[in-house]
Amino acid sequence: MLRTVVRARAPGVAMVKRAASSTAAASSKKVRASESAPAAAAPSPAAPSGQDHTAPEWVPRNAQLPTGALKLAPRDEAHVRLMIWNITSLKSSDTKGFMRYLRAEDPDVAVLSETKVNEKPSHAGIDTMYPYQYWGIGEKKGYAGIAVLSKIKPAQVQYGLPGFDDPSSRGRLLTVEFARTVVVGTYAVNAGDNLKTLETKNRWNAALEKHLASLPRDKDIVWCGDLNVVWDDRDLAGATKKWNKSAGYTQAECDAHRRVLATNDMCDAWRELHPDAIGHYTYYGWRGNCRARGAGWRIDSFIVSRKALPRVQSCEIRHDIYGASDHVPVVADMTGPL
Repeated sequence: MLRTVVRARAPGVAMVKRAASSTAAASSKKVRASESAPAAAAPSPAAPSGQDHTAPEWVPRNAQLPTGALKLAPRDEAHVRLMIWNITSLKSSDTKGFMRYLRAEDPDVAVLSETKVNEKPSHAGIDTMYPYQYWGIGEKKGYAGIAVLSKIKPAQVQYGLPGFDDPSSRGRLLTVEFARTVVVGTYAVNAGDNLKTLETKNRWNAALEKHLASLPRDKDIVWCGDLNVVWDDRDLAGATKKWNKSAGYTQAECDAHRRVLATNDMCDAWRELHPDAIGHYTYYGWRGNCRARGAGWRIDSFIVSRKALPRVQSCEIRHDIYGASDHVPVVADMTGPL
């Protein structure tokens, strides 16, 4: 009788082969996924250190401009004085001491942001002081606005930010070219409540970086005004809770700000002259008793080309000039001429 012999395979061989094959495939997929996955974002140098700050005790907590004569540091006659100030609204600040401060400071060039004017104003006080006035006005009435007032006649003036396709552009940036210096007066886009306009701010930063790079390299560049961004956690109160949640203190904005400066070889004049200062703010919101608590932001700045930094003899925040606006002025004295 013919017997059929069935040869049994060693148990587990096929299973081992299939398992090995599956492991290799999985490993291959992991390698491919690793190759295609974006690298994790590097930590930002602007990220909170964990040490939150408020304004030092000596910083004034006044809610209105001081009464009486405003005593300001004198300047060398060989210097030109530039002043930046977000006035919140020309109409509003005019009733709260705007001209009293402007006359006392008497800057050669004044950059005013958030003017909220709908047309070039007829203003007796300003007209007496400044023969050269340039008012950048956006399409939306009662919104934004930038002005450069000057005692010195510029060579040319450009309105708006090239490459930034937004109706507010003309009311946010003025490029005023003098013989030796280009002043870029700015009221930067705000990333908005709940960061709703962060994408617009990103587009603004990209256009701004290119615009600054396009300016004449043989001239000193002064980019100044309300920039709506801080350098790091020394420049705002309560940084830990605000990181990536509050406009002006997100990684996207802070890293872009640093990139704009690096690309154009520029630096923050105030920070260069006050490297160890903490809690020196230029803006205290009306709400939440911010001024009394010393809870503010340093978002108004003079950014200068690094080769121009030796010309900056001083850069100071006028801490006590509060009340005409929720911002205080910042002044810079430079060796002249402009």
